[in-house]
Amino acid sequence: MNEKGLQVLEQYDIRLQRSFGGRGSLMLETDQGLKLLKEFAGSQTKLPCEQALLERLEERRVCGVDRIVPNRSGNLVSTGDYDTPYILKNWPPGRECDPRNEEELQRSMRTLARIHREARGVWQLGEEEKRKCAGTERLRELEKHNRELKRAQSFIRNRHKKGSFELLFLQCAEAVFRDGRLALEKLEASGCGELYERALREEHVCHGEYIHHNILISRQETAVVNFQHFEINVQVNDICLFLRKIMEKQNWNGRLAARMLEAYERELALSEQERFYLAVSLYYPEKVWKLIHHYYNSNKAWVPEKSTEKLRVFLEQDERRKRMIRELFSVGF
Repeated sequence: MNEKGLQVLEQYDIRLQRSFGGRGSLMLETDQGLKLLKEFAGSQTKLPCEQALLERLEERRVCGVDRIVPNRSGNLVSTGDYDTPYILKNWPPGRECDPRNEEELQRSMRTLARIHREARGVWQLGEEEKRKCAGTERLRELEKHNRELKRAQSFIRNRHKKGSFELLFLQCAEAVFRDGRLALEKLEASGCGELYERALREEHVCHGEYIHHNILISRQETAVVNFQHFEINVQVNDICLFLRKIMEKQNWNGRLAARMLEAYERELALSEQERFYLAVSLYYPEKVWKLIHHYYNSNKAWVPEKSTEKLRVFLEQDERRKRMIRELFSVGF
């Protein structure tokens, strides 16, 4: 983002002191603290819900957040040149959570549990509005993922010229399908639909992108930013995403995973059904699906070597991943 967007600051009662680039946006030092200015590409209809959620987290002192600053007219979105929409956010202090620092990881899990506890029943939406904010049920999501993996296998088999990524995927495809089907069967048999229906009924809100890049650590507080992917869904999905991202970097260290879960449960206990849901979600070969999804929906004439390396690392870690899940959750896969 270039500094042309700064002209929208005329619509706010703030005085700019300095600006610099950061996170694909402009960071602003102002007389009212640090702000972030960025182009807005999301849904304006969801913004009031996001604001209400962040206000609640601030009021309850759960964590620092990046709440949008309304302009002089009270609007959350401001229009710049060429009708470009912008938002201005308060930006909390801190640096990104270090995925190799156990103390920061436990701190992040405690913060997530507090967010989950407070992010329930915030809005009291009607049924139609609730459905608009609802995410996809995990069962339906895994069914879709499995179909996409199958389509990609058929497509790659029929290609005359295959690269290293495509050949590596074909080598592991049947094992990936087997794990994908098993996860789906286990999830279906677990009655996970009850968790989803409860989440809808009680408005359990997920962050939607709870990863270390969106967690800011300072001496004073832990802040969580970028809630734009929030949805009403089973909150265990946030735990799964964060754990999976960290475990990929930590070679599926079971001891660390156990301590991270303990940190979460000191704030908010998980039921046996939620723990099983988490185990099955971690068992699903999500990394392979993500790589295939990116491959299948992009230019296939050139596949980045990084994709091949990520797939290779996943396969190298696969048995360790499964062993960690079996030992941590005492489940049979």
